[in-house]
Amino acid sequence: MCWNWMKWLVLAGAAIPGPVSAQQACPNGMPIEGTVSDPTGAVIPQARVQASGGETTKSDAIGHYRLPCIPIGTVIVTIQAEGFQTRSLSMKVRPGAITHADLQLMVAAVQEDVQVNGDSDIDSGAATTTLNTKAVQGLADDPDDFLRQLQVLASDASGDPTQTMIMVDGFQNSSALPPKNSIASIRINSDLFSAKNKWPPFSGGLIEITTKPGADAFHGAAFFTDSDGIFNATDPFSVTATPAGRRRYGFELSGPILSKKSGFALALEKRDIDEFNVVNAVTLDANNGLGPNGNGVPSQQTVSAPQRLWIASARGDWQVTPGDIANLSFSANVNNEGNQGVGGQTLADAGYSSLVSEYDLRFHNGQTISPNILHETHIGYSWKRTEQTPLSSTPSVQVAGYFLGGGATSQNLNNRERDLEIDDDVTAVHGKHTFAFGVQSLGIFVHDYDPNTFNGAYVFGGGSAPVLDSNNDPTSQTTTISALEQYRRALHNLAGGSPTTYQVTTGTPLVPLTQWQVNLWAQDTFKPTKKLTVDTGFRYQLQTSPGTFANFGPRVAFAWSPDKKQTWVLHARTGLFAVATDTSDTTNVYRLNGTLQRQTTVYSPSYSTPLAPIPGSIQVATTNLFSPKPFQSRSFMSYVDVEHDFARGWHASGSLLYGEGYGLIRAVNINAPLVASSIGVPPDPTAALEATRPIALGENIVEYQNSARAAGPALTLSLEQHHYKRFGLLARYGYVNFKADSPGNRTPQSSYSDKGEWGRLNYERKNSFTLFGTLNLPSKVLAAIQFDVGNGRAYDITTGTDNNGDGNFTDRPSYASAPGAGVYSTRFGLLTTNTVNGNVPANLGTMPGVIHVDMNLSRRFTLNPMDKDHPRTLTFNARSANLLNHTNVTAVNTVVSSSALGQPVAAETARRIELGVRFEF
Repeated sequence: MCWNWMKWLVLAGAAIPGPVSAQQACPNGMPIEGTVSDPTGAVIPQARVQASGGETTKSDAIGHYRLPCIPIGTVIVTIQAEGFQTRSLSMKVRPGAITHADLQLMVAAVQEDVQVNGDSDIDSGAATTTLNTKAVQGLADDPDDFLRQLQVLASDASGDPTQTMIMVDGFQNSSALPPKNSIASIRINSDLFSAKNKWPPFSGGLIEITTKPGADAFHGAAFFTDSDGIFNATDPFSVTATPAGRRRYGFELSGPILSKKSGFALALEKRDIDEFNVVNAVTLDANNGLGPNGNGVPSQQTVSAPQRLWIASARGDWQVTPGDIANLSFSANVNNEGNQGVGGQTLADAGYSSLVSEYDLRFHNGQTISPNILHETHIGYSWKRTEQTPLSSTPSVQVAGYFLGGGATSQNLNNRERDLEIDDDVTAVHGKHTFAFGVQSLGIFVHDYDPNTFNGAYVFGGGSAPVLDSNNDPTSQTTTISALEQYRRALHNLAGGSPTTYQVTTGTPLVPLTQWQVNLWAQDTFKPTKKLTVDTGFRYQLQTSPGTFANFGPRVAFAWSPDKKQTWVLHARTGLFAVATDTSDTTNVYRLNGTLQRQTTVYSPSYSTPLAPIPGSIQVATTNLFSPKPFQSRSFMSYVDVEHDFARGWHASGSLLYGEGYGLIRAVNINAPLVASSIGVPPDPTAALEATRPIALGENIVEYQNSARAAGPALTLSLEQHHYKRFGLLARYGYVNFKADSPGNRTPQSSYSDKGEWGRLNYERKNSFTLFGTLNLPSKVLAAIQFDVGNGRAYDITTGTDNNGDGNFTDRPSYASAPGAGVYSTRFGLLTTNTVNGNVPANLGTMPGVIHVDMNLSRRFTLNPMDKDHPRTLTFNARSANLLNHTNVTAVNTVVSSSALGQPVAAETARRIELGVRFEF
């Protein structure tokens, strides 16, 4: 794969504005010019160069070409020459600047897709990765695998891959991936310090997708891939065969509507997956006993998890005037999944069926007001829906560290969201300055039908209980029992069998919400010399629900090349970022406001009649609210990098980022009982619940406050090679050491102390290495490989109990000096549950590392080699995901009282192999 974007920027150089007469001859556009060459540097005459708007030319005897009048904005240029592979590039034509691009044709599966910007050669960042159509085709065909590969690139150094933002055709509202075959190019982390960008660099990265426009001639393709169970490996935790299979098929079609005026592009694909979720839990035996060893019996189930996914897109482009281009697109992503939520310690009856859908209708208009001014408008409307249907409506039963059964607490969730986006941007060139400014507005309209825990939820956390005699009668002695033993006693109505808690929510399920986000931004790119670029920018953000209005983001960046040939480039960037409060947090606050819905937690209830008052039971209500003066989470980021072009196309870069976030969201019970910390004494949950509270008795008041912080460095080293005919590669090493005082579930162990909270982020992998490579094998077989390896993620060690009475079952144990009741020998040392506000630090544990090896072999056949203008090709490919069949663990047992602490309970899918065929015309 070829991401050597810097090489092309250096080759492009700083474009010099043309003479006045040239601008007058093309009042609504600017020229694109350059030289076409082969991999040795020899020029290629008579190469056909065509822009997506229909403009065509051929290179002359010295390989030079010129497209004299290309409209301002993004254009896709296609280059064809006999004996060389056709190539498409996405270029950005700016007002007042000739776009210069020297184009090299080579035999490679992955080549650069360069955003060539007039008068700009060193202002992009070393972390930028750009993939053209060929590069995209070399990635995984399955949408989930495809997304994972892009997330690896976007979050390579410091981000959370699950939070990677996806922008399609310039729209700011993050959306689902469009069909792979509709994608023209992908830019990853192009300039995260731009004032136009609202996401901080450590948020997971940014993926910018440009879809294919209509073409001047009809083009199309049809494809089919199949992965049968006989080729695929069994899930690592399954004791029976899991003959998983997947099938994917679809088509794409593009062409003109009116010649050189309008065109269309269509894409549709369907994916059928017959996968399995594997339960790896510990339960009671058939007689509700603890089994022969007294620790329960393993429960391993293989549960079918079918998925049916439809992805479609349609786009129409219209050149209204030579300087006015508009396009209208519609996309759909509908995914039906069965038996979701099942797997690991979650039993089959706790699953649910899921429907997740997204429809996007989007309009974009680009107007060249003058040779130096470009005006762009984006208007989008999205329909999003998440619907879940539980397999059971019985109360949920969580036995901490052993299993989760009963009905899913989400029950009949039906979240409907409508998004309205209106963006307006202006770019103006004046001398050595390029000014850009705009407004971004996003309205989010949510109707969240959320009956969470309306079915009730039991928690068994273990703890102190009376010793039973041979007749199962209680004695005067006490002991520490496991959560599973507590559940066994509850089923047999024995002493010490009361559940730890029972939680139920009542009220109105429907939660309406409207949130507006409005952002103003401005940026000046100043090039005092060809070797120096200075960017200054400013951003202002406001939002409603909750209302925050003082969110500012100044940014500044420098890029400098010290040598004449610009083989060395130095970058420095710094800036402030603000992140809007997510609607999921707002929904949680509005939902449990004590009026719309009311949540009640009963401690030590009766298992048969949990809401009936009995001696020893205590009821506590829970109310959520925002802090009196909420504001958007803020972060300060600084970034430096250096990169160098070596001989024969080798390109190396290194970057160092330091970030500090403050005012991050944390949910704190501001009315928690005032309970002293202790070690070595069995906790008394009843006494904790009856302790003094600062505001009101019998109520948890959970405040969503901007009180958390995070900080740390991230280092990235990369090496690229895309010059050779036979192979290309991108190798990247990442080191990250971010820490936070809210590293996991955003809820501190104690409402009154942050001691022990500072720990690793739960998504980060401290060291990671990624390799993307291509190799041209004999007989015209092309091999593409992605390899990535990383340390395991951090996890919290918990007791599974709530010893301080704050309503959270994320308490941590303490270190013990000697064995005894409630003390457990672990690889972390002796740990005890006889503690309140334990001293074991947050996220102490580390999961096993991950290794991914994905490989693709393909061979293309030209069916009509004599017809160069209307080629028809047939491509066969064989692809493998997780080729080494490595067990990539996703979850482990985290409860210290369980005998399986730290043992894996869930993992990614095992090796999958698929065969495919694609016909293009």
